[in-house]
Amino acid sequence: MRYSNMIYAYNQEFVLRWELISYASNHGIKAASRAFDCSRNTVRKWLRRYDEEGKKGLLDRSRAPKHIPHKTSPEIEKLVVKCRERVRYGARRLKEEFGIPCSAGAISRILEERGLSRKKKKKYQKKRDLRAVKARYKPFERMQMDVKYLTDIPFYWSFMTKYKLPKYQFTVRDVKTGAIFLAYGDEKTLTYSVRVAHRLLNHLAENGVDIRKTTIQTDNGSEFSGTAKPGKQKGFVHEIENILKSNHEFIPPACPNANADVESSHALIEYEFFDIESFSGKNDFLNRVTTYQHWFNLLRKNSYKGNKTPLDIFLEWKGTSIKEEVFMLPPIILSDILKQPKYVPRKKRQGGQHVPELAGFRALLTCG
Repeated sequence: MRYSNMIYAYNQEFVLRWELISYASNHGIKAASRAFDCSRNTVRKWLRRYDEEGKKGLLDRSRAPKHIPHKTSPEIEKLVVKCRERVRYGARRLKEEFGIPCSAGAISRILEERGLSRKKKKKYQKKRDLRAVKARYKPFERMQMDVKYLTDIPFYWSFMTKYKLPKYQFTVRDVKTGAIFLAYGDEKTLTYSVRVAHRLLNHLAENGVDIRKTTIQTDNGSEFSGTAKPGKQKGFVHEIENILKSNHEFIPPACPNANADVESSHALIEYEFFDIESFSGKNDFLNRVTTYQHWFNLLRKNSYKGNKTPLDIFLEWKGTSIKEEVFMLPPIILSDILKQPKYVPRKKRQGGQHVPELAGFRALLTCG
């Protein structure tokens, strides 16, 4: 092997140089140059450095010039630092905005040397920052809504076709607590989306939530009027903002991560519910999914939220006048109530699925 190849191999420079001078000390400079396939001047250089500095002399020395005649002057460096502390611009924009008489590369070097450059955050740091932002929301202040396709779940498919079970799941998830509210339908339509929003927001209002401060966030699908022209007087956005007096926001196009909370709940319910449960009919399906939703909201701990349940997070919130029964809205099959009014007050409701009170239901879930 040539000396020039060995010197760059796997960072073994020190070991190779030590073997070189050891061989030269025992066999001479000429023999060492032949054995290591290098010039005699190379052998002399490392012998001289070893004699002068010992083993430290076998380490690489800095090749940076000791004098840089074109280096940025201290006055310009101070100007760069002053401008950077004034505004948080990058190197290129600092040069453009303040007319700094040096290159963007030089400005970038100055900022990095003084610890003023902005380091790129790693993925886990971005997630941590986003969790801190979400933690500042109040319960039911921001909610994410989306539709999950059930037709691509293999284990559920046989039950769906046999008993004509729902094909779509309408999910709304609270960003602060992580609580979910479910509804099911055979179609993914604007009518169903509006019905889900009406039912949920009226339920929140009935249990003490100021829905004027509630924002429902959706993607740009047609079931949420995402393809409608702005200013249209009918549709999902019109119902939420003008009829229910709440707020609505669309996520940016092609950014599904903006709805990460509700999307993650879709993965959880498929793994924890649809992949393991068997159904004997529509009523059995509704009873089982109701049990799952209440378990999710009352007892299931979330490791991403401090290993707490949605109810635990809600109870830790100080100064709230919202009732705990807000978590007890049961899932529905939308086709069964399509001909009914959009919302019926609790005192006037008749029939329907019976759901026990909060304390009793928590005890029931805990026991079995």
